[in-house]
Amino acid sequence: MSNNILILESIINSNLVSYMSNSSQKNQFTIRPMVIDDMTSIMQLKNAENWNQTNLDWKFLINKNPKHCFVACDKKEIVGTVTAMVYGSKLTWIGMMLVAKNYRGLGISKLLMNTVINKLQHIKSIKLDATKAGIPVYKKLGFKSEFEILRMAAISGFSNKLNQISIENPALQPITTNNITEIALFDYKMYGVNRQILFNRILKQEGTNNWFLKKDGEVTGFVLSRNGSQYFHVGPLISQSVTDSKLLLSKVFLNITNIPILVDLLEEQTELLTWLISNGFLIQRSFKRMYLKNNVCNASVKNQYLIAGPELG
Repeated sequence: MSNNILILESIINSNLVSYMSNSSQKNQFTIRPMVIDDMTSIMQLKNAENWNQTNLDWKFLINKNPKHCFVACDKKEIVGTVTAMVYGSKLTWIGMMLVAKNYRGLGISKLLMNTVINKLQHIKSIKLDATKAGIPVYKKLGFKSEFEILRMAAISGFSNKLNQISIENPALQPITTNNITEIALFDYKMYGVNRQILFNRILKQEGTNNWFLKKDGEVTGFVLSRNGSQYFHVGPLISQSVTDSKLLLSKVFLNITNIPILVDLLEEQTELLTWLISNGFLIQRSFKRMYLKNNVCNASVKNQYLIAGPELG
């Protein structure tokens, strides 16, 4: 048998995968469910890539999706991760695709992706936000492109720089446990699935800088935000107009002091992009929104401004 042939063998119940490299050295990688006890190793992988997620972010994904988050192991060493955030039977979001630098090029990302996709056969649509390096991998698995997302960051504060927008608006209100269900219902109409479980988590952990607009008794927009390991992450943001989006963001930004801020903006929201740049935001890199099977939750993209994060949608 040629040394260029890769042998991938799935062993029932153990998820053990055998891999024959082209150097004739046989390695065995185990794909198994991710558990909370893996946190130290997971955070080491995450920190090596300078990602912004905290251990609370990882714990949330593991606890809410215990059958759909996986690690790849070389013996006992964790060398790769993947997670899936399940939003009912309609949509699942794949994220946290990580492979240790010394193990790249060995097919581990493909093994992890195939494992999680096989567990999601009942889901109507599988989506992810791909980095430039990940796009070729996902295309080979059948994912199709939808649109671009721009990661933007601002390092300095906003006390003297923020463009003139009056935030003294009676329609602008804080999000609390008393109105979060109303916010989730608005989000469902705009986004297409029920994300209240995610909103509850954000509100419970960092519930002091989340806002919504209510006009004539109806919610017209909202923004949520949370602490990260390196940046304060703002998103999701969904609203009925770019003017409302600016108002919501202004309220959030003016409550932040001396903390770098991160947002993930739909590239097509050009007016908000220009406004963010005018207020000191710089583009760091881009993601490509991709989907497998059906493209759901795309009807009201015009009302989607900031995503919750590439691991959450």
